[in-house]
Amino acid sequence: MSGTRSERGSVYVTRREDYTAVTRVISVKLPVGLIEVLDELIEKGYFQNRSDAIREAIRKLLASYRDLDTQKLSRGLMLGIR
Repeated sequence: MSGTRSERGSVYVTRREDYTAVTRVISVKLPVGLIEVLDELIEKGYFQNRSDAIREAIRKLLASYRDLDTQKLSRGLMLGIR
């Protein structure tokens, strides 16, 4: 993994056999209770670290919004046909 500094934070490039990922470091403030629950999930082996858990949560959040947008579009098309 190599890191460089940009105007909006550190940017890292991770190269592995099967993929290359470009990531940027961001700062997030979370309530202590959420961090404790997150750490419990990590201890149980659900995630390797906090970053992995937060990335997965954001992916699921974005997917739910994408699904919601698709449903709205489908509903709009159905109403337009009637």
